[in-house]
Amino acid sequence: MKKIIAGLMIAASMFTFGCSGRNADFGTVDMSKIEAEAPIVKNTQEDVTKKMTDLKTQMDKDMEGKTGDDAKKVAEDYGAKAKLIQSEAQNKLKASLDTALKQVSDEKKLGAILDKRAVPQGGTDVTSDVIAKMK
Repeated sequence: MKKIIAGLMIAASMFTFGCSGRNADFGTVDMSKIEAEAPIVKNTQEDVTKKMTDLKTQMDKDMEGKTGDDAKKVAEDYGAKAKLIQSEAQNKLKASLDTALKQVSDEKKLGAILDKRAVPQGGTDVTSDVIAKMK
């Protein structure tokens, strides 16, 4: 799950919309607040946890009676499935964040939206607006 959050922070800090000049207005977002308050983040985390639990249960059943290369093959297969689940969740969250950032940027006519931690001063905090638009 930390990979998902790290990906979101990188996406938010680097997300720009073609700044139209040096003095273009820009927004800031508090990624820790988005992580804590956006319903899609919580729902996605719960979904990943459930899928991983189900996957572990199935893997344990498939591992019964297997040893050596057979057990290794089963573990590799389920490892790949687990990575796919995490990747899909990360992509879903990134798409939701990107869409929300774009919508807020367009509505507020901002040149860019940056991670609040990357901005020493200035900018308009649009965290609440982004959270409201994440679906």
